[in-house]
Amino acid sequence: MCTAKRLTRTGQVLTAALLTLSLAAPLQAEEKEIFGYLEDVKVMELGWVMEAKLDTGATTSSIDAREIEPFEKDDEDWVRFKVVDRDTGTEKWLERPVERTVKIKRHEGKPDTRYVVDLTICVDSTEIEEEVTLNNRDGFNYPVLVGRNHMAGRIIVDPGERFTDDPDCK
Repeated sequence: MCTAKRLTRTGQVLTAALLTLSLAAPLQAEEKEIFGYLEDVKVMELGWVMEAKLDTGATTSSIDAREIEPFEKDDEDWVRFKVVDRDTGTEKWLERPVERTVKIKRHEGKPDTRYVVDLTICVDSTEIEEEVTLNNRDGFNYPVLVGRNHMAGRIIVDPGERFTDDPDCK
């Protein structure tokens, strides 16, 4: 009899927990914004709006960086790199502290080592500072790839949508 009461009580607790979660889930989804798989984003350190692919399959975001040069500043590793506005041809140099490096596995050849820096990307009206890998993305359609690290807990991607809103961060 005691075992039956415990099982009943456990069932009640589990039912209450599941009910609570089912009621909370829609509230959590409402807090996240829905965007298309392609969006205009603003890279705050540049002050530029750039086209980006929102890619839930990528962990880390990436930006089209050229002429990447590591250097030391105040006994820390830094990197200098050039970003090119594909629409106007305007070039701008940025210097950022290196957060870490990553090795990217390639189908052929040796792994590619990339620098990772913190950059702030604005999607709609939300500024998100996260790690971004520096990589020459000249051969890709979009100069910025926004990965899960920027989107987690904030953004839902609708693959049927594109360019839903302009970034308006100041």
